[in-house]
Amino acid sequence: MKKNFSIMSLFIVFLIIGLAVFGVIEYFKVREAAQEAETQKLVNRFYRLPVKGYPSFISPYWTSRSTEVFEEAPIQIVVYMDFLCPDCLFLEQQLRQLKKEFAGKMNIAFQFFPLDGECNHVVDKDLHPGACELSYYAAADPNHFLTVHNEIFDQLEKARTSAEWRRDLAQKYGVYELAQDPSVRELVNRIIETGREYEKTSEKYEHGIRSTPTMIINGRMVIGTFPYEQMEALFQALVDEHEEKRDFIENWMPRK
Repeated sequence: MKKNFSIMSLFIVFLIIGLAVFGVIEYFKVREAAQEAETQKLVNRFYRLPVKGYPSFISPYWTSRSTEVFEEAPIQIVVYMDFLCPDCLFLEQQLRQLKKEFAGKMNIAFQFFPLDGECNHVVDKDLHPGACELSYYAAADPNHFLTVHNEIFDQLEKARTSAEWRRDLAQKYGVYELAQDPSVRELVNRIIETGREYEKTSEKYEHGIRSTPTMIINGRMVIGTFPYEQMEALFQALVDEHEEKRDFIENWMPRK
């Protein structure tokens, strides 16, 4: 009798464990299905957006270059960024991974848009003192742009809180004096001013580019940040669309 009771107890324990495992598996299936639905919803919404086109002047500072002509890459991104913006860091970290995943298929132009009243007169925000300064440093020498760009985002907290760190960065790459050149500042300001070209997206602000990050992806405007899997799916859709537009079909059968 006692032995039978023990067997019954073990059976109940295993049954409970099995039901719990089944419940967890079902939960994750439902969650995954919901995520896939949200991802597809974003892709569908993107393709319903009106094509607003690119700014009249696309920044010559690119963080990814797959083709010499900007519009020839399957994925074309003009990204309005502020070096001291935490949301921009979030997007930058995503883009670094996506550049690996979509290597050779992505052009990204970095459109300076510091939310710093010292140089940005497009939007009435003065959130990140020092962001204009960093923009000038990054733009001062095109050969050092990507290195300076990456170091700022990699050390965002120091960049946000220490004017000394910002100046040391400029001196480290020999761009401090170059950044004082009026032509450098005029170039950065010209890029910033393209934010005026988009019609308003908020009653509070006069122009469409009013926060960072804002991306113009293949001519359509996307504001803010999104889950990685949604960005990944959107970019894959753009690549697929690009492939479908080719005027030939190519395939290779494996040889034995």
